[in-house]
Amino acid sequence: MSEHQSSPTKNQRRRPTQERSKKRYDSILLAAKELIAEKGSAQLKIQDIASQAGVTPASIYQYFPSKNAITLALAQHTFDHAFDSLELNLPKVENIEHACLVLQEMIEAYYQVYLSDPAMLDIWVSISADKSLQALDLEDSRRQAELIFSSIKMFFNESLWDKLYQVSFLLSHMVGSAVRMALQVPVCEGRGLMDSFKGLLNPASIHSMLDAE
Repeated sequence: MSEHQSSPTKNQRRRPTQERSKKRYDSILLAAKELIAEKGSAQLKIQDIASQAGVTPASIYQYFPSKNAITLALAQHTFDHAFDSLELNLPKVENIEHACLVLQEMIEAYYQVYLSDPAMLDIWVSISADKSLQALDLEDSRRQAELIFSSIKMFFNESLWDKLYQVSFLLSHMVGSAVRMALQVPVCEGRGLMDSFKGLLNPASIHSMLDAE
């Protein structure tokens, strides 16, 4: 688990550390993901997950207090994977042009994950209607913004840092909205939307947002 991973909310419990429990935890998530891909998250039932994972419903409740907690855990796993990739590459950038390229690559990878995974696509689209998932999405945007800001602030005058953080936060959260939009239209149209959004992440656009009064 990344050291930056957010602490569990009241609907989540920490991932177990013992090997046997970790395997059971992972098998529950895998079963849930398979069922979501097959039937959709709205039809997800604890009894079906238990049957698919080869465990009892009581075992599931040891790790997940509710069905919603399972969905949160699946979303968190994807958020963490994207963050870890960004954390690995962004601090190494040498200039703002390089930083924009890394961010564009991250957005593309994020889009491809959801485009190729029916279960995560279902969960991602449901974020717009679930307050707990919205909170998780916002929290993830904030930690990504903090990483982006800390990685690029040296390329800007210190007098712009407050606004630079705001821009980083805004762009981080806009990624989710752009991906969600692209996933809900035909693939060809979605491809164009993602290319257009990635095109906004360039030095000139960032400087323009910083200079705007």
